Amino acid sequence: MTRPAGRITPASPRTTNGEAEGDVRAVSVLILEDHPFQRRMLGRLLLGFGHVSIVEASTGDEALEAVRRAQPDLVIADLETPGMDGVTFLRMLSQEPSSPRVVLTSAHDPAVLRSVDEMAKMYGLTVLGAIPKPVSLEVLRGFLATVRAAEGPAGKPGARQSRAQAAQHSLEEIGEAIAAGQIRPWFQPKIEVGSGRLAGVEALARWYHPTQGLLGAGAIIPPIESTPLIDELSQSMLTQSLAQLRRWERVGLSASVSVNLPGGALADTGLADRLSALVRTAGVEPGSLVIEVTETTVSRERALAIETLARLRMAGFGLSLDDYGTGYASMEMLKTMPVTEVKVDRRFVHGASRDPKATAVLASLLELASGLSLSAVAEGVETEEDLVLLEALECPYAQGYVIAKPMPPDELLAWAQARGGVEG
Repeated sequence: MTRPAGRITPASPRTTNGEAEGDVRAVSVLILEDHPFQRRMLGRLLLGFGHVSIVEASTGDEALEAVRRAQPDLVIADLETPGMDGVTFLRMLSQEPSSPRVVLTSAHDPAVLRSVDEMAKMYGLTVLGAIPKPVSLEVLRGFLATVRAAEGPAGKPGARQSRAQAAQHSLEEIGEAIAAGQIRPWFQPKIEVGSGRLAGVEALARWYHPTQGLLGAGAIIPPIESTPLIDELSQSMLTQSLAQLRRWERVGLSASVSVNLPGGALADTGLADRLSALVRTAGVEPGSLVIEVTETTVSRERALAIETLARLRMAGFGLSLDDYGTGYASMEMLKTMPVTEVKVDRRFVHGASRDPKATAVLASLLELASGLSLSAVAEGVETEEDLVLLEALECPYAQGYVIAKPMPPDELLAWAQARGGVEG
């Protein structure tokens, strides 16, 4: 006998990874699946990981009601259900004040999954994966780890923010937080795919809010990205990241740090001189700092952007083209921009190991980068299968949750030491 749709199964007290029970956050998962047997089996698999509660729904209408009632952390949604199907459910879900993370499943052609995955992201949903049935144990474990990492340990507020919460932070509050040093960089490792060696880190903003706990970039960037505060935040992130780089160097950890600049930064012809002064003050080499740029960053003032990029390269800084492969303009930029690295967008990486068409696209992007003598970094690597594929395709570098989540400086140092990446 199957459980009625919408019933909640309490979190299991078991753990399977040796973590102390008090340190593991219980995750609530909504399963949208009309087939009773598949729904029950998926629930059993999830409960086997420990500290998981299950909410079941057999139609999109039931799932939407369950989201409003139970506020799950994760939704695993089949695309084909009676009544409101999974595709319509995703559109309706995006209109909720606080949307859970989403995993898409289907027995349809992978091309359908890719299309719906893209659609859901356009609606503003956070999609962790779009995978064909059946879902494997390892893939499920990876999704739960991603959710737990984003939410934080039990009893500690995490980085997840609803749209309503993000809108609550005023410009004055964020400005005061920048000035008070409450917004600090966390670092996500970038590794050499072949050796696993740490090659660099990307700096990502985290807000140590005095009452709300740890908040992610979604609570910081959107309200200020069109105001002068974005430049203040950028300056603060650069200064803190370079100082941290120097501290790591003193204990034997050598790595570059990548930092994103705001949209209008490249229109400033004095940027290269200011960055050169920053690295001198920090006591690090210019090559240790990689500036990440996007098509949007460059296209605002194209001539000025090219001038600034040329100055940055002449000064010895690394330049990385983010979102590589997502449009014609980014391809065109490769001919004129003096970039040293491209970051392959996650939509070309995630799930590529299970889809021959996606594998072919990924391989062609990597081949183009190699032909242009550019380093390639695969972003959003979330499964071991995709990491193995990247090694087979001879992708030089990779970054993603299957490797390591963003972490504070001390944790990053411990992570690197455990992998033998610290000299002396």
